[in-house]
Amino acid sequence: MKSKKFFFISLLSLASVSLAGCVFDNIFKKNTDNNDSSQDTQETDDSSQQQQQEEEVDIDIPAYDWQKDKTRIQNYYSSIDGNKTGTELLSALRSLNSTKKTYSITYKSMGTSPSPYFMYTDFDPDPEKVRYTANGIPYSTSILSFYSGKSATSFNKEHVWPDSRGGNKVENDILMPRPTINAENSARGNSPFITGMTDDKNGWDPVAAFANSIGVYESIRGESARIIFYCMVANSSLVLNETVSNQGNNMASLNNLVEWACENPVNPRERRRNVGAQYLQGNRNVFVDHPEYVCKIWGNSSSATRSACQKANYAIN
Repeated sequence: MKSKKFFFISLLSLASVSLAGCVFDNIFKKNTDNNDSSQDTQETDDSSQQQQQEEEVDIDIPAYDWQKDKTRIQNYYSSIDGNKTGTELLSALRSLNSTKKTYSITYKSMGTSPSPYFMYTDFDPDPEKVRYTANGIPYSTSILSFYSGKSATSFNKEHVWPDSRGGNKVENDILMPRPTINAENSARGNSPFITGMTDDKNGWDPVAAFANSIGVYESIRGESARIIFYCMVANSSLVLNETVSNQGNNMASLNNLVEWACENPVNPRERRRNVGAQYLQGNRNVFVDHPEYVCKIWGNSSSATRSACQKANYAIN
């Protein structure tokens, strides 16, 4: 009887995953159709349409095929003038993000086990574990922990922009919170990101904090920085400082974050997250698609940011 009960529960779980996938497939298909309609109205050739559908479904795992997603990304940012810089570019990106984000996922509903959300953004890319929705979007019920990349089926949620520093203003957006195993989540506290520091109140660097324990992704600094910069796009009341402050909705260190973003190129995991986020919410992290925009907005903040951007060959605002 026990084995039959477990089998029944497993079927229920798979059914709920499939149902969620069907719901978001419809949302994603609608968003994609709306984005592409203005450019495809004159394309009526059946073979062209069939080729486009095949390109959307044929996804390379473990590294999401960047080239096959290129057209969709270009369409997404078609309204953005890449020549803009500073607050003018930031304002344009805020408007775009507000328009594109058509669905809000509550922090609570993201859960602490594979749910209809993190399973699309933070899945283990092992080909034996990955499945696909009807629209070709990859997912898995095995989740990768944010800092270490370890596969898990139970986890906590990390406010990459700390809750007490204003992270609650962007927590209903799957592009900010990340699933983490318990040991990783408890180490940081509410610290801002500062290179080399491991204090859970005054400053924290995941590479320094976990250097002798769990190990972390090499590019975790850049990944963390790009999430912080995204939060500045997602909510205009947040503030990014150079100095640490315990007052208001602020984060630091701006110098370090620009350096982290420039020194650590976008990785495949970030690209997969953008695909899942757009599927679920309609929007993307612009600094994953356009990492050079970090320097166009904040690159002229100090000699340190200018130096970092120049080394990365990114134009400065």
